[in-house]
Amino acid sequence: MGLHDKKLEQGECPYCEGKGYHQPPLTVTETCPDCHGTGEKRQAS
Repeated sequence: MGLHDKKLEQGECPYCEGKGYHQPPLTVTETCPDCHGTGEKRQAS
């Protein structure tokens, strides 16, 4: 069972899967650097 088996909802950040945070190995939980804690996919600018 991999981390990315879950189907992403439309507009969810693919990095943290819409949670708004992630937990890298051996470190504390931190705000997702890709969506900055919003849990939403970044808009293409």
